[in-house]
Amino acid sequence: MYAYGSRHRSSVSIGAGFCDSDFSMTKLRTPLSIENALYKVLGRIGIEAACDSTGRKAAYLRNLSDPDKREQLTVADAIKLDLAHRQSGAGGAPIYETIGLLLQATDAELFSDSRAIGRVAMEVIKEGGEAHVALVNASFPGASPQDFTETLRELEENAAALSKAIALIRCISAAGIVGQQSP
Repeated sequence: MYAYGSRHRSSVSIGAGFCDSDFSMTKLRTPLSIENALYKVLGRIGIEAACDSTGRKAAYLRNLSDPDKREQLTVADAIKLDLAHRQSGAGGAPIYETIGLLLQATDAELFSDSRAIGRVAMEVIKEGGEAHVALVNASFPGASPQDFTETLRELEENAAALSKAIALIRCISAAGIVGQQSP
């Protein structure tokens, strides 16, 4: 089990194809976990689309999102599900992003908080500045479709940087390594 924050009840609404009897009780899932990311993807795209994109059975996919089950998501299925998530119009790649955040959170545990916070702060400032410039550019009369595409890309990069910072601070707080120095 990861020590990256407290467990919470997932609040994702169940998408089409999920049967209420399958999820009659709310399952506690660690917020920064593959199971929680998968649960969100299944809730967004629906179990039928997930089965179609992976070629897997519904019961198997449901078990993958259950942290108390032995089954684990394969890399190939994670990619297929993230692509289906994007094709649904939701954007992003929740499973891939969670894997990245888990790796970064592990780095934070290993390499201390001060340097990690500094690195992520620089990224948040850089991406935030670029997003602000793009927003102003899109507000001008005559802004092109490319300007709006660029603005959306910059805003998504800013959101990703902020998500990384949030995960890092949660990880450092939960791990009790606040105030240690990097090697």
